[in-house]
Amino acid sequence: MGNGRKGFTHSQWIGIIWVSVSLLLIMAIGFFSSRHTPEASETDTIEASYIKKSPRYKGTEYRNNNNKSSDRKLQEKRTNSYRTLDSNMYSPGHAPTRRQPLVVELNSADTLTLQLLHGIGPAYARRIVRYRDRLGGFTNIGQLLEVYGFTQELLDHIAPSLTLDTTDIRQIDINTIELKQLIKHPYIEYYQARDIIKLRNRGVTFHTADDLRAVPSMSDTTLARLLPYINFGEQAKSTATQ
Repeated sequence: MGNGRKGFTHSQWIGIIWVSVSLLLIMAIGFFSSRHTPEASETDTIEASYIKKSPRYKGTEYRNNNNKSSDRKLQEKRTNSYRTLDSNMYSPGHAPTRRQPLVVELNSADTLTLQLLHGIGPAYARRIVRYRDRLGGFTNIGQLLEVYGFTQELLDHIAPSLTLDTTDIRQIDINTIELKQLIKHPYIEYYQARDIIKLRNRGVTFHTADDLRAVPSMSDTTLARLLPYINFGEQAKSTATQ
């Protein structure tokens, strides 16, 4: 008892002091926290009750007039976009209808239109247009297999989305075309073009496909591929009437 005061030892006094300090700290923290957390006033309670009863209150969100105006403008932009993408897809005031299948006309489509086809990227689109220009137009969809890198699998995939108009196939006049132009056609080899020009120089005029069979290097396979791109011109007509 000699080391304590009023019956407490030195260690007990230290413990009492720590407990007292801790309680004072807790009370101080609680006091300052309550001062910085304002309680909801009666006015706030009434205002919150009014908002919830208002017809403009949607679920847990209060939508003011400015928000309604912004939403209306956003909806108008979306509606205009739908009309631009596909007039059959969305009609104002009606439920959206099913989108029409994509259809691309192979002989008139540009590179951007061709890229709408699944599996056709910029490179394929450019190759298709270049080859189409060299041919004078496609006469059948299967000619896409002659485009560099094109596969049967890709052709089968896009074929349901393709149509073909062959009314504007560009033809060559076999009786007047020059050698340097003739050899540009994908279906004519240089030696075949040379033989055609040689016969013409001898006074031969081509009137029909049978006349072209007289070209030594012309096979029936090549002739069959070439015929849709050939016309026999005015020279053939004039010699036929003589």
